Amino acid sequence: MAFITENCTFFELTDDMLAACQPFTCGNDDLDDFFANDATRYAHFLMGKTYCFRLNSDPTKIVCALTLSNDSIRIYDLPRSRRDYMKSLTHHEKPLRRYPGVLIGRLGVSSEFAGQGIGSEVLQFIKGWFFSSSNKTGCRFVIVDAVNDPEVIAFYEKNGFINLFSSEEQEFIYTGGKKSQPVELATRLMYYDLLEMRKKS
Repeated sequence: MAFITENCTFFELTDDMLAACQPFTCGNDDLDDFFANDATRYAHFLMGKTYCFRLNSDPTKIVCALTLSNDSIRIYDLPRSRRDYMKSLTHHEKPLRRYPGVLIGRLGVSSEFAGQGIGSEVLQFIKGWFFSSSNKTGCRFVIVDAVNDPEVIAFYEKNGFINLFSSEEQEFIYTGGKKSQPVELATRLMYYDLLEMRKKS
């Protein structure tokens, strides 16, 4: 069952909407605070735009919220083997230093509606939105800095996302870590190739 498609309407998140809706709670204090206090400021300064799905039967309930912004994958900063692999995914007419994408900066599902597959449905919505002809720019990848937790990584992998780096050690160096330091990554950079949508259409 497509819950958000059948039961919700898509909106941009605004201060007026937040005032009219019940507090959004997804069980993560950091996410809850962001959507309540920071999301509209991000939009004001053009740093990210936040959207939500509201329940049709009770529009005061926000079922899920998400923040998107422009991003890219820096191809020529990658280790050679990974760089060659990423280059193989696209055309070879003109080498690009960056491949365009959209970043899912925040994604939260209301605790009331957890466990219904809504997170996966939202990811599918985002993929379709940026793959469609209504998207006004080139966007090859959906990108996420996933919390480095096995359950979170498994969730994104289940939805077709791939780790940009084959190991945490590679990613640690790429993000500024030193070889002499212990490897500590709070997040893992993952991507979904939107051309996969073409194979399914």
